[in-house]
Amino acid sequence: MKEKTKKVLLWLLDLGINLAIIFVLVLVIQKWIIAPFDVSGASMCDTLNNIEGKCANSYGEKIIINEALYLFNNPERGDIVVFRVNENNNSDEKYFIKRVIGKPGDSVEIKGGYVYVTPKESKDPIKLNETYLNANNNGNTKAYFSNFSKFKVPDGHYFVLGDNRQASTDSRSCFKSNISITCKDHPEEAYVSREAIRGKAWVVWWPLKDIRILDHPDYPELKPTTQANSESLAEK
Repeated sequence: MKEKTKKVLLWLLDLGINLAIIFVLVLVIQKWIIAPFDVSGASMCDTLNNIEGKCANSYGEKIIINEALYLFNNPERGDIVVFRVNENNNSDEKYFIKRVIGKPGDSVEIKGGYVYVTPKESKDPIKLNETYLNANNNGNTKAYFSNFSKFKVPDGHYFVLGDNRQASTDSRSCFKSNISITCKDHPEEAYVSREAIRGKAWVVWWPLKDIRILDHPDYPELKPTTQANSESLAEK
């Protein structure tokens, strides 16, 4: 009888150790590697939450975010990122999901319905070719304040926009859903700090019929001309 009890106790101990290891692994994976995320609202439509041709105004698609990527790399222009507006706030603060448009040191201007970016290493503004915008949003990006359409992205911060420009609370309004005068009075609130970004939207896994890896835009207009191309143009 004692031998049987001993075996049961050893089995329970082994089970407990295995469950503890699994629990720790799950925590590590969710904290530093990948994590599930439910997309709510229409701010990223048509890229996300376009359910059967309609923008979902509540919870719709489910995604996996890659948290490990930003352990050793910084967000790039075009990345769809999940973040809190203030990384110091409590855990009850809701997450946002938007697309990175301006990187640290960039200047961003909204003009004539389009977004112009002057990269940190450049002097000339360049109109972004935003192929991910649908017909209703392409050429229809508007500033929330007539005199608050130019943004200089501080070091360690990012300027972000939703793909559904007509229904997105983003850097243009300092992430406030109501048009508040305090936004243009405090332009620093228009940006997302590097520390507040949790990870990059990577894979849509639900609904299963729409499972896909999220594409990254190329922005060829922002790529510097190579020396060879420059010489070729000079010859012509």
